[in-house]
Amino acid sequence: MAIFFDTASTTRCCAEALELVAAYSGTHFGNPSSSHALGQQSAKAIGEARVFFSEVFDVPPEQVVFTGSGTEADNLAISGVALGPFSGKPQRVLVSSLEHPAVKKSAAALSAFGIDARTLPVTENGEIIAKEFLNLITRETSLISIHQVNNVVGSAYPVTELARTAKSRTPGVLFHTDAVQAFGKLPAPTGKSGVDLVSISSHKIEGPKGVGALILLNSQLTRSGQLGLRPLIWGGDQENGLRSGTQNAGLIAGFHVAARRSLSKMKEFISHTESLRARLRIQLTACGLLDPNPSRSLIRWNSPPDSIPYIVNLSIPGLSAGPFSRLLEERGCIVATGSACGSHSSDADPVLTALGLPVEIQRSAIRISFSDMHSVADIDLLAKTIEDSITHMERLQGRKLRSRNRDGSEPRK
Repeated sequence: MAIFFDTASTTRCCAEALELVAAYSGTHFGNPSSSHALGQQSAKAIGEARVFFSEVFDVPPEQVVFTGSGTEADNLAISGVALGPFSGKPQRVLVSSLEHPAVKKSAAALSAFGIDARTLPVTENGEIIAKEFLNLITRETSLISIHQVNNVVGSAYPVTELARTAKSRTPGVLFHTDAVQAFGKLPAPTGKSGVDLVSISSHKIEGPKGVGALILLNSQLTRSGQLGLRPLIWGGDQENGLRSGTQNAGLIAGFHVAARRSLSKMKEFISHTESLRARLRIQLTACGLLDPNPSRSLIRWNSPPDSIPYIVNLSIPGLSAGPFSRLLEERGCIVATGSACGSHSSDADPVLTALGLPVEIQRSAIRISFSDMHSVADIDLLAKTIEDSITHMERLQGRKLRSRNRDGSEPRK
């Protein structure tokens, strides 16, 4: 069986969560909005999950809004703020140029409502440019959205610090962070952080697919509050009126148990994945593919130096990422060619484009992501598979890739 190095796209659902999904789809199938005992059994599981997440984020339970995905949570945050408390007023929404499409497309869609949606530029290492950040924050700025961890290259952002800086500039601005790639692995912003909304997802932390949550760290964003977040889905007033529709008790209970497991081993997770990333560097260097001198290195390490350890983005200039990743899979290692949400697009990767990487680097980029389920032996196998696959591609192409320039172009004759 192939080793799965694409945990940034999804993870295997843990056994405890699977049992709960099955139980609340079968034996305990009651509608949580029903008043009878079977329905209340489902409601109890949802209530326990809500209390758990409220304690994690240090907010009242009613400020935990369960959604169908991290994407929906992002959409609710962006549209809910812009079309809710600030509706009808001149406003600007800012998002970073590296955001997940769930954030970038939600913000872009607001232009149809006359809202000024702007993109924050970044440095070549993915850092927010402080001067540009401050210059774009005006009195009309209603919302800023910057993710905690980027899903393509793994760059991390000091969202608490950025939120406080933004509010020192414009006190009324709201700050949202997409923490889908961070939650359960890194400390999350809480109710006292200055961040107002946090999006999280279940299937990135060994929970079931089809469930996420938007955490309202700002109490005024509840429907009965002064600001009043505008729902995306209207109906029976589930989730405090902010996300109508019958909740799936099994998915929410599975999310609960997966989050509890992930949070209990967070420090060990980071320590282990740091050791795996270091091992990958050592092995790629030992076989001559990675060199401390970039001009002599066949592989380009695209992830920033201070990125989180569990996402690594690499390029092998001269090779196309698609065929190369398929060759790796045939040899027992599954990697990604970018974000899973953008894998069906033939366009250049917007994250790598925003980082200013040449097209040839983008075309040859693969994303490797791992977890505490991987071993040192798995990393050794991956490095050997990359080396063997490059040798195979060189043989097929009848030339050595080392003769190419760092950006993938042919050297001058």
